[in-house]
Amino acid sequence: MIPAEFLEQLAQEHQVDYQVKKLYGERIFKLLIYGLLSGKELSLRILETLIDRPYFKHFATVPQDFETDHSSLAERLGHIKVSYFKAIFDWVSQQMSQHYTPEQIASYKVVRFDSTLVALSSKLLKTQGIRNGVNRSKSNDSDKLEIKFTVGFDGLNVNNALFFNQQEDLSEDNALGEIIRNTSLSSKDIAVFDRGLAKRKTYDEFSEHHIQFVTRLKNGTKNGPKHLKVNCVTKIEPSEFICTDTLQIHQDDEVYLYDAASQKTKQTFRMIVADSLRTGQKMYFLTNMFGLSAAEVTEVYKQRWKIEVFFKFLKQEMNFKHFLSRNENGIQAVLYTTLITAMLIYIYRQVNRIEGYKMAKLLFINDLEADFLETIIELCQGNPRLLATLNSC
Repeated sequence: MIPAEFLEQLAQEHQVDYQVKKLYGERIFKLLIYGLLSGKELSLRILETLIDRPYFKHFATVPQDFETDHSSLAERLGHIKVSYFKAIFDWVSQQMSQHYTPEQIASYKVVRFDSTLVALSSKLLKTQGIRNGVNRSKSNDSDKLEIKFTVGFDGLNVNNALFFNQQEDLSEDNALGEIIRNTSLSSKDIAVFDRGLAKRKTYDEFSEHHIQFVTRLKNGTKNGPKHLKVNCVTKIEPSEFICTDTLQIHQDDEVYLYDAASQKTKQTFRMIVADSLRTGQKMYFLTNMFGLSAAEVTEVYKQRWKIEVFFKFLKQEMNFKHFLSRNENGIQAVLYTTLITAMLIYIYRQVNRIEGYKMAKLLFINDLEADFLETIIELCQGNPRLLATLNSC
């Protein structure tokens, strides 16, 4: 899918191989992808072993006598230019968006935004120059530091991804606000996020920049969310309550929002109030979209759960729950490669109509290794002695 000429062009543009003799950027990129698909919980020593496999050497077009060790891999990951991996990620994301269409609601594409945390020993991260985690500053080296990853995901494709490791980024107001503002969203996209983003000023900014969104408000009090001024635009009588599969919608208002200093927002927003049919819990949905029906707004928010499924897939199936590299540079390189690999598996799942994500990954690996094996047999003409000269066949 990714042309070799394109990778070569990026390597030159980003000077990723400047003064490098063996561990070229393309080889590191392919080694990470191959490792992520190996089904193993990756470590540098496992990568050192995988690089000796004939399948990998064929995949990455490296000489059969090529050798390296885990310390060399650690050093390379610690200094390789992250911009190279980011450029590959951006290109793959763009290609995915052009060729594959995610599920839509009322002709809109739902782009979900959320964050996940990965933790490691404070002592291990501090030795690599990462002094603070997003949870809090640490004085005890035995404590855990948490690194935050925030992404935009449309159900198939990762539109954007950001890395945070500073205390102030613990707030989702900062992390979610930044990634939504920096993601290219069209008039047919809806940004969906959870209750962590609560700054009224940010909601105003979204409307001013024509960023359409749907979220939920925190309940605040028994009487509903705090800092609201309501201007009713649709009065729903008890006999006209709107019911979905999971909700009974009984209020649809145009509202102003107020911040902690009682400053009113410049824009008005739409607040939809509903009760959960299962628990009876009252829910407050907020959006700046007035053209959708109330039921469509709640359905858009319901689609947010897919990003939780995506994070679960990353951590359980792609092993993105520990750090292969322990410095900021290597962490980001692995992040972008993991997202690229995950997107390929998501597309493979959709194209082949596979039910589960775990099964999609397994079948993806089976198909990949079958292709490798078939090619190797053809190149070696059934003679195993030719394996050592595979790349010259």
